[in-house]
Amino acid sequence: MFDRQDFAVFDDPTLAGRLGRIRQELDPKFEQAGPVLAALCRQAGLPPQTVHIAKHARRHKNPPVDTWLALSANARGYKMTPHLELGFWDDRLFLWVALLQESKPQTPDWAAVTQNALALPADFELSGDHTKKTAVPLTAAALAAQIKRFETVKSGEWLLGKTYLREDPAWDDPEAFWQALQQRVQALLPVYQLLSR
Repeated sequence: MFDRQDFAVFDDPTLAGRLGRIRQELDPKFEQAGPVLAALCRQAGLPPQTVHIAKHARRHKNPPVDTWLALSANARGYKMTPHLELGFWDDRLFLWVALLQESKPQTPDWAAVTQNALALPADFELSGDHTKKTAVPLTAAALAAQIKRFETVKSGEWLLGKTYLREDPAWDDPEAFWQALQQRVQALLPVYQLLSR
């Protein structure tokens, strides 16, 4: 499915060139991956998910710095609801269950979310801004701080998942990597389900 060559779409510095490569090389993979991940959600008892693939429709000058697919129970869009995101920066792949600032007000059961999140393997990560590459290790202290920021800062966001740098050995075996990504999604689904209530 996904491999290191996918990062090459970002080598083109032009808007038309990069968009063209994203549409020709990455979007078909997203179109394949989306229904597989949506099926995992359905098996876990989540509502039917719609696959949203980034269109970059508002880009008229600068080429996109990242691209992604999102899964959401809302067929009209995903930013205003909890959702799953899988996508690429130029140097890493990201997988997040996300609450963006557009999804406020949300009042999740943070105690249950915390319990489920802290039961995840130690290499999961957190981010407070989907427009930045920065991620921090998932710890009880970092999770509490992120929840507080989401609740109190207007622009605060809440993302839990995993990033894979381009150099990560996981990319050496694309088939095994795709299986591992599906397992990551399955691990995140209890948290996604809690956020979606």
